[in-house]
Amino acid sequence: MNPFKNISKRPIFRELSWYTFAQIVVQIVAFISAIVVTRYLGPVNLGLYSFVQNYVATLLTVGGGMDFYFMWKIAKSDNHVADVQQFVGYKFSIYILLTTFGIIGAIIVLPNDLAFLVAIMLVPACLNSLSVFSLYVTATERARLMSVVQIIVSLALLVVKVVLVYTHSPLYFFVMVAAADSALGGIIIATVLLRQPLWKGFFRTFRLPSFMKSVTFLYSIRFSVLAIVFWQLLLRVDQLILATFSNGYTLGIYAAAVKIAEVPNFLAGVLSTALVSRMALISDKRDDASLNPLLKIMPFYFFVGLAIAVVIIVCAPFAVRVLYGYQFEGSIAVLRAYALSIPAMYMNYFFLGMYGARDKYYQQIGIFAFALAANIILIYVLTPILGIPGTALATAIAYTIAALCFYINIKK
Repeated sequence: MNPFKNISKRPIFRELSWYTFAQIVVQIVAFISAIVVTRYLGPVNLGLYSFVQNYVATLLTVGGGMDFYFMWKIAKSDNHVADVQQFVGYKFSIYILLTTFGIIGAIIVLPNDLAFLVAIMLVPACLNSLSVFSLYVTATERARLMSVVQIIVSLALLVVKVVLVYTHSPLYFFVMVAAADSALGGIIIATVLLRQPLWKGFFRTFRLPSFMKSVTFLYSIRFSVLAIVFWQLLLRVDQLILATFSNGYTLGIYAAAVKIAEVPNFLAGVLSTALVSRMALISDKRDDASLNPLLKIMPFYFFVGLAIAVVIIVCAPFAVRVLYGYQFEGSIAVLRAYALSIPAMYMNYFFLGMYGARDKYYQQIGIFAFALAANIILIYVLTPILGIPGTALATAIAYTIAALCFYINIKK
């Protein structure tokens, strides 16, 4: 008997195969895109570009929390069409409120040029409500469709960015492309699904909920949303704080290092995505027998992240000089420090799905909030001493704190 042959016939293997292939292509394309854009923009414009992306992403963390809730509910749903209709309506209404608040806040707080860039990214944000269709595809194990769409979108956006570089386009054109990036996948998947018999009457019976009803719904899932909000803030707080006491050049040097260090995280994302439907099965089972099979793969996450971190630390000078050029020489030390966060990042991806499947939102909120507070304190302590490598080191320590807390509390 060939054990590999038996394993390869399992649905989880096929799901992983598609997701892995797609993410390898997407990450290669995204990495090429990042190199092209980074080299063209230079440290200062890259710093502004990264700040705008982080400002918008932080504002829309509520949407990420809603997506996390929606995915698990869709995975366990008996009426996918009705649930997707409801979730699209809620997300659209909430995003209108967030977009309005974000644009007004940017006009009041930020310089005019940055406020203009923020507005460009936020105006089409309501289209992100269609990402619920992507969640449906993911939760119902349609890896091939999801993978093909991801590859098409990534390649199309790369071509557009290359054209922008070739035509010497200004910064706001790249911001427009970034805005399209966040919505395009959901639009394509929605278009494909709405041509199928099950979904053809989707908009005929669709009703947009009132803002009050949407806010009430958001309040009802507040713990799920807060868990993801704190997680997303933990991912971005370093660059947001750094922007308050540094210039565009420094922020660009830091952002360039982060872009390299974040590339290997695709594998953790692949595994977490493929395990969504499996983790949903343990939500109604609180016994160790249901939990132990998933816990056995936990060391795999850690050691893969550790191996990647070692490679990045060793190859950092070569990677930065070849990919970005000598104008980003300052990113080398930052990259080495930030690479220390990769093993903990892999573990946090694993625990995020595990705790979400078991509805342990209180623990998620507490752990992420504690790690976020530790990160903020450490940034203000280590950055004046070590410079921006200290900011990266503070982030690595904070991620490790979160992972250790999750591990300690996993069976409680």
